[in-house]
Amino acid sequence: MTSVGVKINNSVTKQSGPYCFKIQGELHYLTGALLPHGDHPSTYAQIYILDTAEQLNVRRFNNRNLDPVMIDNLQTMLLDSHPYIGHYCHAYELIREKPVEEQEEISIRLHVNLQ
Repeated sequence: MTSVGVKINNSVTKQSGPYCFKIQGELHYLTGALLPHGDHPSTYAQIYILDTAEQLNVRRFNNRNLDPVMIDNLQTMLLDSHPYIGHYCHAYELIREKPVEEQEEISIRLHVNLQ
């Protein structure tokens, strides 16, 4: 699961007119665990570490109400354009090198300079 780690200035949201979301300082994008807990199915970033066919199966299972062809197209688009898939796969490799009892204690941060 993901969320944007910012503090919202609610004084802006109580005004009439279109909603304004202003970020001052850094934007933190928080993601959940790279490995699913127990018997839970893979979700979000956890899907990227699977092979392509398995990714598609998981996405179809998690989104049974959507057109499978649309899911195929979205996955192709994600795999072609998502800048962090390689980072998720590398993080997974690093996690797997650790003993099992240490795998849940690993924290990884990506710092992106957009300038």
